[in-house]
Amino acid sequence: MRLPHLPFHASPATRVAMGLVALMITLLLLSDLFVAGFLPNAAEQARRERVLSAQMLANQVVHSLQARGGRDVEALLKQALQREPQLLSAAVRAEDGQQLAAGDHAGHWRLAAGEASSLENVRATILAEGQPWGELQLAFEPASPRTLLGWLTQPVMLGAGLMTLLGFVAFQLYLRRAMRYLDPSTAIPERVSAALDTLTEAVLVLDTGEHILLANQAFRELAGGRQDLTGLSLTALPWLCAQAAEGEGLLPWQRVLRDNLPQLGRRMELQVGPAGPRQVVMNCSPINEGGGRARGCLLTFSDVTELHERTERLRETLVDLEASREQIRLKNEELTLLATRDPLTGCLNRRAFLEESQASIDAAASNGQPLSCIMCDIDHFKLINDCYGHGGGDQVLQAVSRALGRGLRAGDLLGRYGGEEFCILLPDATLEQARVIAERLRADIEANAGSAARQLDGVRVTMSFGIEQYGLRTADFSVLVDLADQALYHSKENGRNRVTAWSDMPSRDSQAAPRLTAMH
Repeated sequence: MRLPHLPFHASPATRVAMGLVALMITLLLLSDLFVAGFLPNAAEQARRERVLSAQMLANQVVHSLQARGGRDVEALLKQALQREPQLLSAAVRAEDGQQLAAGDHAGHWRLAAGEASSLENVRATILAEGQPWGELQLAFEPASPRTLLGWLTQPVMLGAGLMTLLGFVAFQLYLRRAMRYLDPSTAIPERVSAALDTLTEAVLVLDTGEHILLANQAFRELAGGRQDLTGLSLTALPWLCAQAAEGEGLLPWQRVLRDNLPQLGRRMELQVGPAGPRQVVMNCSPINEGGGRARGCLLTFSDVTELHERTERLRETLVDLEASREQIRLKNEELTLLATRDPLTGCLNRRAFLEESQASIDAAASNGQPLSCIMCDIDHFKLINDCYGHGGGDQVLQAVSRALGRGLRAGDLLGRYGGEEFCILLPDATLEQARVIAERLRADIEANAGSAARQLDGVRVTMSFGIEQYGLRTADFSVLVDLADQALYHSKENGRNRVTAWSDMPSRDSQAAPRLTAMH
């Protein structure tokens, strides 16, 4: 058979494939010519489907007449229009001339009375109790296409086109593969193959179509001992392509064939056969002809599994060391918490409170910012201990410390100063601001602290407060705390459950003089 002449350059496999496709279509048309019905008749098939649709709808109308007196006949017609995309209109005409229609039936119905059904107009008799009651009339779109696009979209034409395309692809693939097997030794000489088999590195040689021209012994072992690799497309090795893929981009050897530039140092994990995963480093280099054009691609695979395993063991050791360091850090934080926090209330203990207060005192002294101190004490705490024991007293201490903590600002310091006494340091707060905060804390404790102590139903818990601002009378922290403590005892002596500033106390100058003198 003479190969067809083409106006463009095509490979012999392509030209033979096109000739075989033309021969296949010709034989198919001749078969239909001599064997009637070999190809489907679209018009006859459409006629049968439309007659069947008319019969089914007529049965539904008869059922509606018998069961519902025909009240939903019009709804049945509208549903048929929605269900059948080729149905243009539908009507039910009774023997007495009454008619129910859906769609533009008058514009689409072309049959005269008594005329037989056509492909576009189909009628079906409606029987009631064995007697003709009327007829169902259905108007369809024309079955035969009226435009070139309509003819081209016919099933026969689409089938012929699909058969042509699939036949061309199948013939070309088969012929290209068959032609590669005709003389495989012309691609890679035997002496070159034998030399490459001596290398410990796995080696592949590809042509421009990504087909394997040579796979040395090391690569065949990497591929699980396969020997039939010559002529295969590299896509037939999914275990390699899946690992070499880089997102939605080209595979490394595809980049080499396109750009004529090497792709080096690609690390991959290959899983082939029962030997387990192998860690390899892949390098791809172009094989050029005289004009600098890539004629193929050389792939090498270096097995670095042992090195990878050593690196992985080192990484695991580093992870373990990091985990140990994190555990040590958490233990140190726990020790710090135990060393700085009161175990019962969770507040700062006295030593930690004094250490952290020093930074706030230094900032207030250097920047001239206000700072206030609150001393507070639980009223009648000894009586609570005597009546409810130390367990009851502990519950009251915990309830009070929670109330004090939730009423303070971020940056305020709360410490258990001793027994039932607490000290609060308020950075950047004047005496009046400290009074407002202390009143809010006092009211919250009076309202909620008693009920928060679950085993002490009905116990009324209150606190007394004393406040003083840093810098008004002293620049010494210990004196500041002492003045707030004097104000606290004044609250105790004057009825408890109240807030007193040192400046609110009578004869405060005579009381403060010894401490101020001592400070100087």
